[in-house]
Amino acid sequence: MSRIPVMIVEDDLRASYVLESTVNQHNNFHVVAACEGILEAELKAEAFEPELIMVDITLTDGNGIDLVKSLKQRGFNAAFIMTTAERETTTIETAIQLGVIDYLVKPIRMSRVLQALDDYLDFKKRLTKNNKIDQQDIDALFRKSSSQDSSRKTPKGIDENTLEKLNQYLETIEDHSFTAEEVGDAINLSRITARRYLEYLEDQGHVCMTLDYKTGGRPKQRYTKTA
Repeated sequence: MSRIPVMIVEDDLRASYVLESTVNQHNNFHVVAACEGILEAELKAEAFEPELIMVDITLTDGNGIDLVKSLKQRGFNAAFIMTTAERETTTIETAIQLGVIDYLVKPIRMSRVLQALDDYLDFKKRLTKNNKIDQQDIDALFRKSSSQDSSRKTPKGIDENTLEKLNQYLETIEDHSFTAEEVGDAINLSRITARRYLEYLEDQGHVCMTLDYKTGGRPKQRYTKTA
């Protein structure tokens, strides 16, 4: 399967870089364009024809919601994911009414971006597998939780055996901090995969992440176990 073209519309250059890097790490997606405002996004959408567009709400020259409306009115057949710090219910309601497929609240975790991409792939597969689908598949399309296996103890993308191996390794660590790369080397995971598991443990309150600025370059994410 060819990789799905993605466009990022984000006026924070650091956030844009992180999103682009995360999307490009997924085997089924690649970023074809990144822009900071509505006018630039309209021009690049015309030029690159992205299938998926990730849109911030606060842009240099307007509102991301207005961009979604504009592109839809102009006939662009793209899916939209909002990436924003906006938590107002009216904004979220408007996004849902526009058919936005996901809504990611900043600060956005890499694991949540990858989950959104996987959900979009699952959405496409369910729609294209047959000309008609049954009620169970329809329910899964409209309510993502219905498509998940209720017997799973961990969310999609988090393997229970790998998580157990990680927890066993963390029990051997004293009070010093560690990085995803160090964890990955210790239990034979890629740095990206190790970070996804550490983010899950952070969400569960088992580890805490801080940024180390004493690296001489880009800040490094370091983790410590919580008490």
